[in-house]
Amino acid sequence: MRSSLAALLPLLALPVLVACGGEDGDDGASATTSSSSPTTEKEDSASPSPTPTPSESPSESPDAAGTGQVPRPAPGTCEQVPESPDGVYDLGELGEVTLRTDGSALTFDVRSGGGWATSVNSTPGRAEVEFSRGDEVVDFGADLAGDQLVIEVCDGDAD
Repeated sequence: MRSSLAALLPLLALPVLVACGGEDGDDGASATTSSSSPTTEKEDSASPSPTPTPSESPSESPDAAGTGQVPRPAPGTCEQVPESPDGVYDLGELGEVTLRTDGSALTFDVRSGGGWATSVNSTPGRAEVEFSRGDEVVDFGADLAGDQLVIEVCDGDAD
């Protein structure tokens, strides 16, 4: 009886591992910075069941501040982006921008997605990143206004 129970445990654990494995791939892709990866790993290892609830909340309410998910605007338009508490802005296939403020200074890191090239321009209190691929151009701009970031993403010639 004990040997059959021991043989069943790995089979019963398999669906849980498969479910957790699928979520880890998505979370790892969107949380590549060191500031957000440990949080994701702790949530996944502590309780695999509640993990889908937080990931569903941002998709159900796209205006939720701090999600860091930046939808691509329609061609020829610009969209304001809410400030992310961790400073990470995931632009999907385009890549990711991480912003940090230190007083009146604004610093940033950029990671481009597959096939997207980036060019950056910064002045005191302003950071601009241009993502380009072929004829496609998407601009990510951040201005430091006092102690707040004003962020805008433009697709195409909507500057």
